[in-house]
Amino acid sequence: MDVQDYEYYEALAKDVKLEDITSSQQNADILERLRDNDPDIRYISIADMLEEFSDFVVREGDDLGWLGYFIGWSKQLKSLYIDNFPDNLNIDAFLRGLGRNRSIENLGIYTDLGESYQRLVPFLKNNKSLSDLTFTIYDIGLQCARNIAVLLGQQSSLKCLNFEEINLGDEVFVEIATALSAQPQIEELNLNTSNIGRNGCVALGNALDGMRNPNLATLYLDHNDIDDEGLHALVGGLINCHNLTKLCLSGNWMITEAGLRSLSTLFQSDHCRLECLDLEQTNIDNDGVAVLVAGLARLPTLKKLDVACNRIGDLGLQALVGGLVNYCNIEHLRLSHNVFPASGLNSLVELVQRATSLKSLNICGNAIDDEGLQGLVEGMTTRCSLTKLNLSNNNSITAVGLRSLAPFFRSDNCCLEGLELWGVNFGDEGAAALADGLKGNKSLTTLQFTSDGSDITARSWAAFSKLLCDTSSVNNTYLSNHTLETIGGYSINVFPSDFVEYLRFNKLQNCAAAICKILDNHPDIDIEPLFKWKLKCLPLVVRWLEKAKPCLGYVSESTGTFQCRQLSALYKFVRGMPLLAGDGYRGKKMKEIESKSKSKKRKFDLTL
Repeated sequence: MDVQDYEYYEALAKDVKLEDITSSQQNADILERLRDNDPDIRYISIADMLEEFSDFVVREGDDLGWLGYFIGWSKQLKSLYIDNFPDNLNIDAFLRGLGRNRSIENLGIYTDLGESYQRLVPFLKNNKSLSDLTFTIYDIGLQCARNIAVLLGQQSSLKCLNFEEINLGDEVFVEIATALSAQPQIEELNLNTSNIGRNGCVALGNALDGMRNPNLATLYLDHNDIDDEGLHALVGGLINCHNLTKLCLSGNWMITEAGLRSLSTLFQSDHCRLECLDLEQTNIDNDGVAVLVAGLARLPTLKKLDVACNRIGDLGLQALVGGLVNYCNIEHLRLSHNVFPASGLNSLVELVQRATSLKSLNICGNAIDDEGLQGLVEGMTTRCSLTKLNLSNNNSITAVGLRSLAPFFRSDNCCLEGLELWGVNFGDEGAAALADGLKGNKSLTTLQFTSDGSDITARSWAAFSKLLCDTSSVNNTYLSNHTLETIGGYSINVFPSDFVEYLRFNKLQNCAAAICKILDNHPDIDIEPLFKWKLKCLPLVVRWLEKAKPCLGYVSESTGTFQCRQLSALYKFVRGMPLLAGDGYRGKKMKEIESKSKSKKRKFDLTL
């Protein structure tokens, strides 16, 4: 296909028939919306085959030059993702048209453009709206890296740069890191799973160190090949990043105690403001924790720490808790899949009691048993600020341990909103313990476990159903749990229908949930218990029925049936207390007669 210049498309744009330059009605519609500056067209994905998120699917008959022209014309398009281009199509013409666009803020490139990268230079140079640039899921060779480095040299508005799951390697990344030194405005850099090792860390450290007032706030380096020497070189540059608040090094298993000692120098630097640190799967043992804590002692800004999937034992846990309690305002702590014994939870008791800012604790996949859980809960009942607790995959927890949660659920200190028990096979007895313990609880909204496993049967669902709606009386229905919105897992086919309906009601406001459950399960409300207060409760009943009217849209009761319910309630009062109702009516009439009589007498006196 011949490569046409911009003037060619400009001259024919008004008269071109879109169906003649596209292979499908969908593609023609996209061009039309771009041409007309449709305000709703904000995102386009380009691919060479139909995929879930593809919008423009390039086939034989599609002129990419026209697509580029209309993208260049658009003032509404914000995101463009290039998944793939077929061979021998008008790619250069497309990129030439793209170079005129000034509205795109997010550009994702999922294929190697080869020599065509040079055609992107005008776009990156002239588009001051671009803030997010992503390269992902393909191998970048040395020449490709050099092309990308040239592109980065043309950009000054970029805030976020992503290289996701790309086999960069040190030699290739050095080219890109050199270009990064001229990008101090970047706030987020994502280099996860990019095969970056020691030399790459040296290059990145030098680039960051050479920046003047870098804005870097978030750095992802997870699942690379970083070792202690590489981390030491990187820290030299990170110390210059005074705005850094999030650092992810997870999956770099070659980091040892020596590397953590280098990292601690970052924490102890005068300008370190780190809030989130991810060290999952980084080979941390008890000695490594001691080194880490020494650095954390100078980091009061830390709010989130992930040290999951390491080798932290009882002594390491004690050291970590001591450091966090004394020096940090930790809010989220992930300790899953370590090697501390159940007795190690005694250290966590001190943490949950003294760390008043702690909101989320993840201790899944450890050796926690009933005794360990009981000790933890005992401390939580005394004082606790947790809103999320993850106990998943602690297979030694049984109904005995879950039963110990009841005092915590019912305590005034409980503000827990989410509890995760994935992979804990607690059975029907455990389900009954949870259901019984949650009676009266008004904070927990999410209780998650493996709903098609956990050895639970219909007995368990019956217990949870009764927790959500005890139908034995109107009062018990009112006192049921109206807070839980999620129970179980994702296999909704195992849930009884009434159970699903009760959860749906609970997603309404608390009072509305109670009303819906009463309407749904008590078609004939017993009024007689209210008779001992005589007619004082009648206005309350009338008010409740008026309040229940808006809830009819959530239950199966019709408006006519509801009106009958209203009349029935009033009739029951009159039938149950006829003398009071009659005396009340007669008394009112007598007062009206006396009032009229006195009025007439006053008028008669005046005439005399």
